[in-house]
Amino acid sequence: MSGSTNDNGKDKANNEKINFKWKDIDEGVGKKSRKKFFKLRKGKTAGKAKPLTKGRVLIGVLCLFVFALAGAFAYAYYSVPSIDPDASSIYSNIDLSSIIYDTKGEEIDKLYYTEDREIVSIQDIPENTKNAFIAIEDKTFYSHHGLNYKRLFGAVLSKLTGRSSEISGTSTITQQLARNVFLSDIKSERTLSRKFREMIYALKIERAYSKDEILEAYLNTIYLGYGCYGIKAAAYTYFGKEVDELSLAQSAALAALPQAPDSYALLKDNEDENTTYMKKYGLYANELVVERRDLVLDLMAEQGYIDAAEAEKAKKKLSKILHPHIEKKPKELTYFTDYLTTEVANDLAEKYSMSLEKAEQLIHTGGLRIYSTIDQDIQNAINTEFSDDWNFPYSEESPQAAMVVTEVGTGRIRAMVGGRNTSGQKLFNRATSPRQPGSSIKPLAVYSAALQKSEDFAKRGMTFPFVDYGFDRQGVYRWGDYITAGSTVIDERLFINGEVWPLNFSRRFSGYRTFRTALQQSINTCAVKIQLQVGAEYSMEMLRKYGISTIADDASEPTNDYNPAAMALGAMTYGTTPLDMAIAYATFPNGGVKVSPSAYTKVTNNRGKVLLEKEPEETRVLDEGVAFIMRDCLESVVTRGIAGNAAIYGAQVGGKTGTTNDNYDYWFVGFTPKYSAALWIGTDHNTVMSGSSGTAALLWSRIMRQVPDITEGEYPPQPDDVVNVYGEYYTEKTRP
Repeated sequence: MSGSTNDNGKDKANNEKINFKWKDIDEGVGKKSRKKFFKLRKGKTAGKAKPLTKGRVLIGVLCLFVFALAGAFAYAYYSVPSIDPDASSIYSNIDLSSIIYDTKGEEIDKLYYTEDREIVSIQDIPENTKNAFIAIEDKTFYSHHGLNYKRLFGAVLSKLTGRSSEISGTSTITQQLARNVFLSDIKSERTLSRKFREMIYALKIERAYSKDEILEAYLNTIYLGYGCYGIKAAAYTYFGKEVDELSLAQSAALAALPQAPDSYALLKDNEDENTTYMKKYGLYANELVVERRDLVLDLMAEQGYIDAAEAEKAKKKLSKILHPHIEKKPKELTYFTDYLTTEVANDLAEKYSMSLEKAEQLIHTGGLRIYSTIDQDIQNAINTEFSDDWNFPYSEESPQAAMVVTEVGTGRIRAMVGGRNTSGQKLFNRATSPRQPGSSIKPLAVYSAALQKSEDFAKRGMTFPFVDYGFDRQGVYRWGDYITAGSTVIDERLFINGEVWPLNFSRRFSGYRTFRTALQQSINTCAVKIQLQVGAEYSMEMLRKYGISTIADDASEPTNDYNPAAMALGAMTYGTTPLDMAIAYATFPNGGVKVSPSAYTKVTNNRGKVLLEKEPEETRVLDEGVAFIMRDCLESVVTRGIAGNAAIYGAQVGGKTGTTNDNYDYWFVGFTPKYSAALWIGTDHNTVMSGSSGTAALLWSRIMRQVPDITEGEYPPQPDDVVNVYGEYYTEKTRP
């Protein structure tokens, strides 16, 4: 006990002698402290106190640094945002490709900005694939908690002592995931600050997710060269396979890439000393990766994932395992995809109160699943026929064309092509751009409007208020009490504004006609007479109901569509679009109900949660009886009128042609029980074309007869209030 007391006393004395203040030395003050310091340095201390060496000072400084680093790490750990343990949230910070499916559920297109990435479930990734990446990138993956401390502190010490200018080669798979997902904007930096944040994120990822979830996210987010983001894109691009079909040799080749994905990329576009030309694909196999691929196989054998024989067998020549499949955006779908993207963006913006820019970003980076309405059989039929120049009239400017096919009763767009002999993205879409419709406007603004207005008066117990405008000899005579399919309409000269107008296509006048035969032969004088009786306001309102979105309906403007040239003959201020016309004509076989167009049925996120469901909007345009009579009249235009070229054997086709002055535009808009379709042919700069609108009717038929179910379906049955009198249909209230 006494020895212990004496020793303590000596230690106390020694402690008193070396109790100097470092700040006194730094600030140049404290004379006694400085003397004590220099005495200590010369070994003049009392008792057994050890001299203060350079190494001891360095250790002290290092300890202070470690304590400061630990404190800063603890502070930073709690300042970094927590990570949502929801499995899908780990992908929220990276770009995921959105996928478009057709009506059969087949993938037809992708939407992304620069990174084409899709998610593959860990259950669909082969064991050899997972083990290959673990063997080369992080052999302690299943035992560590995010960091490999031994490698990490060794690298940090090398940085601090100047033995290395960078901190590299220390990242676990979890750290790489943290870098790709949460630090993508600074992941190329080789700094202590970035490594510090990476470590914190790695620790938090390990607390939030299981090892399988971490490995799945890592394989889905890593860049694997040649524009391949994630293992799904790499498997498809390099080998033409789904991930679950990858062989051991292919898995090892992919695992060799993360260290230098651009240098080791399995494919090259150009030849160099390390490539082998693959004539079949017109690409080069990058043999530079073979050495590292073999290292992956050796490590897998060393770590017990495979045996040595399997490793050697998998060391195949790279060109033997490559089967490149370079994804190209299908030009045949460009017009539809652009339209679809706009529709989805508008609906997302409206439902979730976001900007259009934000909605478009979500579409291109959010990994959405968009279930479109497109039918590839119909789409391909249009593109095939559009590529054949023999289907088009002669013109000094190459004729263009556009066509839209919609489904009767649903408004779903089954095909949309906005041009021919074009390529690229964000193309000028003639399917949604207005052109003068010519006589194809007559069934909408003239004939159906007249039948419906007559029905409106009949319901109120009133006869039609005919007006004698004084420009013809018929005046108010021979019409009957209402305008019906059997009404007499005399094809004669009309003197309007002091001149004979309009002229018929034949340049002749044929005398007595009925409503039906005037429609069958597309007689301009009869259409103008009927439209003037209907009135501009009523015709305009009907066009609005039909969904014609391009009408000039501001009567205060000097140029508008409140005139018979626009309403009866289609010389509209802006014209109309093939899409609007296809939707409008679908009203006739749908019992008088117009259904708004739609390009998709639903949109989900990549986990299947429904974000949007498309509900069609319906508008009652015509009474059922009126729709039945108009549909029958339009069928007779094909069977007994000027649109005979549109006929399809075994199908009930109705429709109307359209031609504009100087043969600038040819139209045929028609329908069957299941489909309504509008076809426009013309030039972009109004160049005269040979032929007539019969060219459009013939091409329409040639395309539509290729639709597999074109002869299927039935029109709505004859309504109870429709009667047949002497071979003509009338509603009960308007019968003669």
